[in-house]
Amino acid sequence: MDGAAVKVVARYSTAFWREDGLAGAAFSRIGPLQEIHDMSGADGRPAALFGFAHARTVRPGFEDAVTAQLGACFGPAAASPEAVYVQDWSRETWTAPPSVQSLSDYSVFGHDFYQRPFLDGRLHWASTETATDHAGHIEGALHSGERAARAVLSSAAHGRGLPLG
Repeated sequence: MDGAAVKVVARYSTAFWREDGLAGAAFSRIGPLQEIHDMSGADGRPAALFGFAHARTVRPGFEDAVTAQLGACFGPAAASPEAVYVQDWSRETWTAPPSVQSLSDYSVFGHDFYQRPFLDGRLHWASTETATDHAGHIEGALHSGERAARAVLSSAAHGRGLPLG
């Protein structure tokens, strides 16, 4: 995420979602957090969920909206964290220069140049920056990986696969 992002950490006494068989991960388009992850230690301590929101969603009632969303995703226990920490990166001088809010030109992402294989077809680029949809997000990386895999399989099916050695 760019400087227009907010990181939220909700701390709990236990990683109850693990006990419920949940991974503690979610992608959501309902509520302020767009993605949520388990940031607990390997043994579940400290227990915490964190997520990212866009800075434009921060307004009075933001923390209540976050805890309601966590409750909807992970059950009632998630709606009552011990503490909620909010880091609004858009208010930080060194991570959010004045122009960051107006950035919208991602035209280099998904450029046709990065869609083509190199080294006689032995190298295929696959990353979020090469994606034509959802560039800059995990969805873009996944789409890009699928695109590159299809290209490799297609080359192999047409006898154009070259040894990597």
